[in-house]
Amino acid sequence: MKRNGKVLTVAVVLAFMVVLAGTAPLLSALTAPAQGQEVIQQTSEQAKAEAQARDEKIQQEQARREKEAQEMQKRIEQEREKAAQERADMEAVVKTYTLKYVSASDFMRSAKFYVYDSSGTETTLTVRIPKKNIADFEALLKKLDVEKKNIQFQVYTIVASKEDLPESVRDRFKAETKEITDRDLKRVLDEMKGLWNFKHYWVEPPSFMIAKDGAESNHTKLVSSYDFELYLRNVQLRGEESGKRMISAGEIRLAQSVNTPNGKSQQNLIDTSDITFKEKGYLVVGVSGLTSVYASGLALILVISAEIK
Repeated sequence: MKRNGKVLTVAVVLAFMVVLAGTAPLLSALTAPAQGQEVIQQTSEQAKAEAQARDEKIQQEQARREKEAQEMQKRIEQEREKAAQERADMEAVVKTYTLKYVSASDFMRSAKFYVYDSSGTETTLTVRIPKKNIADFEALLKKLDVEKKNIQFQVYTIVASKEDLPESVRDRFKAETKEITDRDLKRVLDEMKGLWNFKHYWVEPPSFMIAKDGAESNHTKLVSSYDFELYLRNVQLRGEESGKRMISAGEIRLAQSVNTPNGKSQQNLIDTSDITFKEKGYLVVGVSGLTSVYASGLALILVISAEIK
């Protein structure tokens, strides 16, 4: 009996397994539609999200292009307005001004770049000028059409020698200058003594020359026994504050009149360009050899100072 029971148990197990094997496909068939529906739903949602992202990107690109187009249009309008304004600014205007202190020719040397053309006299100036330059032009006119200051130059000519004069000619020279009371002049000559080893000085009386600020040319005959003439060109006053102003000269030239077989002629002893010095200061303009029928080895020192009057 036991043997038969075991056989029966085995048979039951086998039969159950057969039943399970037969139902597996049926279970798979029952669960497959639900899984497929879930996959379809996930795919649909992903597609919607991707489509929405594409739409947003397209909208952003459209907005960017519209903004660029608006900015471009704005720049074009600004350029048009700028061009129109420039044409208006360059439009010529004819104006006439009354001059008080400066002549038309003198002023236009400084203002010629502001105008198309000009004409004038000593007291009037007519210009054809771009509108945009009028303000700067009139500001310059206001600055330059003012009463010019006088500059008083004090001029010293000093004869110097490194050697003693021969006894035979000493009486032909005026007394040697032993004491120089002008402290600034003495300081300058002391410096010269260190540079040139001069031992003797004969200081001529000072000469005075008045030149207007901005004057193109001035000259005067100096107080001297050597027949000197001094020439100044392009004198300018620089600065406004008293005591700190500078005087400049385009040229300072000292000439001497000499006798020749054909009459008198001039020879340049000192000719210096582009000099600037402080008001009330003393400046050594130059040193030159000096020809004398009585002695050789003489030097001429030209010293100037200037004061604003």
